[in-house]
Amino acid sequence: MMPKLKPSPNRLLLALFAIALLDVSVAGCAQNQIVNKVADQNVDCRTCHSSGGIPGARDFSPIYTDPKSHHPVGVNYPLGSNAYPKFRVPDGQAGEITFFDRNGDGRPDADEIQLYGTSVRATVECSSCHRPHEGPLEAGYSPRKAYLRVDNSRSALCQTCHLE
Repeated sequence: MMPKLKPSPNRLLLALFAIALLDVSVAGCAQNQIVNKVADQNVDCRTCHSSGGIPGARDFSPIYTDPKSHHPVGVNYPLGSNAYPKFRVPDGQAGEITFFDRNGDGRPDADEIQLYGTSVRATVECSSCHRPHEGPLEAGYSPRKAYLRVDNSRSALCQTCHLE
């Protein structure tokens, strides 16, 4: 029969500290996994940037809910048999990203409009036109333009997808 160990105050304190550290680490990892997943997929900014998102992240809910002030997000882009004559057809596909391959390298680059999903069904999301958590592509961009994938001078960004 094994002798019964009596927990000492130091062991108990050490065990509580280890549990608290593990709890914080797991929560931190979970939050980092969400942020990394969103950044990797570049899809749904609303995961963090909404009233119920990550504490400290700016709430962009008013943008999502007012289509008059901003392009709608989470909407299907007309592709394939659903294509409309007023929309351009993307010419790039990499995994779950359909994109407009401006430089012909076959990769979705930071300065190219990206749709999320396959070449059969893809959606327009915030990061279709915006580069999340990045600075300007080139010098001279204003803070308002810093996150755009394409400079919208003379509607260049809009005309990537829209013919009219």
